[in-house]
Amino acid sequence: MPEITPPEGKILVSWINKKKEVVRKGIQLEENDTWNPVFGPEEGEYVTVKFETGTDEKIDDLKILKGTELYLPVKPNNYKDWKFLYWIDKDGYVALAGTKVNEDMTIYAYWWKPSSGGSTEEKVTIKFDTGTKEKFEPIELLKGSKYIFVTPTESNGDKVFRGWLDDKGELLTSESIVEKSMTLKANWKEPYTCPENCTPNSDGKTCVQQTTVDPTKEMICQGTEYRGYCIDTKNISDQDCARQCASGYPFGDTEVDYPVASRYLPEYDMTSSVCCAKKIDRVERNTCPEGYERDGEKCTKTETINCTAN
Repeated sequence: MPEITPPEGKILVSWINKKKEVVRKGIQLEENDTWNPVFGPEEGEYVTVKFETGTDEKIDDLKILKGTELYLPVKPNNYKDWKFLYWIDKDGYVALAGTKVNEDMTIYAYWWKPSSGGSTEEKVTIKFDTGTKEKFEPIELLKGSKYIFVTPTESNGDKVFRGWLDDKGELLTSESIVEKSMTLKANWKEPYTCPENCTPNSDGKTCVQQTTVDPTKEMICQGTEYRGYCIDTKNISDQDCARQCASGYPFGDTEVDYPVASRYLPEYDMTSSVCCAKKIDRVERNTCPEGYERDGEKCTKTETINCTAN
């Protein structure tokens, strides 16, 4: 590779060809080409991209400034009768140059091995419908082989990409088997999925859920006031006094308490017992469980719940 002195404060990150592929020692030159250096700041934060060829060929790691676009190396040199198809990520998706890189990653060479590639030599065409303005070129795969996917890079509003759907609307995986030519549709979902009966907040990450239950009902006695009656109880027991006092007042549907006290009656120059009946109303008390508040005839609990990130 040519020697070059980076500008002040910069380092040489890589050399790229006119296809924007990273060139390196030992590659096979198939046509006239031009190379351009890519520089990055000396003090910048870099992530490491590793490449696994699946063969004896080793490709040096690539340092990429965090948050910038991915560069991919020139394809591995031919190996036996294998055919190199794509670079893929750990999930089996085609790695695309230009994708933003924010963390260390490993990218793998995907080869077609004629000796084990599918149950038939028949080729099928897979097209992609992204649901946006972004277009992908169709790819040819062997019938009976596994799918190779691409990942959309253009946004679809606030929605997130969750994979590809076949013509039956089923989500495909890297283990799915290619059976026929078809157009795959991008599966876009809202950034968060909130539980049912939960009203999303403006941030979309949380929602408000209300739970309503019936209160616990119980009968209680609520004391109000004492009503007193003077009865000459000189020769009557306190218990009898209480009964007489109670029977002399139309209490109705109430419970009564009967404290008995003595007082001096000057007009008779004697001491008599005063039988005082405490009127106690029977009332119904409605109690809400902990965390609930009374809402008319019901108890309501209002919670803010975190929605599930997609």
